[in-house]
Amino acid sequence: MTAKQPTPNYDVMRAAGLVDATLDPLAQWDPTWTESFMKLGQSTQTSDVLEPQLAALVRLNIDVTATHLYGPGVRRHVRDALHLGVTRAQIMEVFKLASVIGIHACALGVPILAEELAHAGIADEAAPASATPVCDKVRANGMFNPLWETIYRWDPQYLEKFLAMGLGLWTDNILPPLWIEFLCIAGDAAITHLYAHGTRRHIRAALELGASREQILEVLKIVSLQGIEACELGVPLLQAEFEEYERTRR
Repeated sequence: MTAKQPTPNYDVMRAAGLVDATLDPLAQWDPTWTESFMKLGQSTQTSDVLEPQLAALVRLNIDVTATHLYGPGVRRHVRDALHLGVTRAQIMEVFKLASVIGIHACALGVPILAEELAHAGIADEAAPASATPVCDKVRANGMFNPLWETIYRWDPQYLEKFLAMGLGLWTDNILPPLWIEFLCIAGDAAITHLYAHGTRRHIRAALELGASREQILEVLKIVSLQGIEACELGVPLLQAEFEEYERTRR
């Protein structure tokens, strides 16, 4: 039997709880590649550029957002966050923040719809004017996305209700405003979303709140390591199916 090759970087990541037993077969089957990935991830996942609690919430936000919904990662990152002293209310805030990402469907689709209506010669008729105090407040504090202008003209009450659901996240002081911008950067730059307009808006907002280049880069580096979840999902399935395949061949 071939002796197991040493995997010191993987062992460090396992001990830190940043990967779990699902990747043990990978470390056994391909220790060289596993080590190369873990060497890449170790400095980022264990760095002190971001507060440990914030880093845990960034990882949680990536996995819980509707564009990904990776259950094993959500559970692991919730557990890590709790162990680091993050409160239930703060974790719930991440879930709510991930929920309002749905407005991106309108930010992306409605301007395209407006262009196609114009191309088809269909009149662009505005809805009757109505009171929109939340939209007005969002405009006043500089947070109104220009891509929302058309939906505001067509259906101001829908946008009013949507923004009413989300505005409190920036004003209830459960998470610091800068942390919220970091979380939004992570959600928009995530490899399952890649929403450039939102990534730029939230990077700009983070810089205005005093974020450093190193902090924003750290968020993006954490996001870039999300790809290992292909192995977290696939390796146990491969192991089970290969064992079944070998069994049926006997």
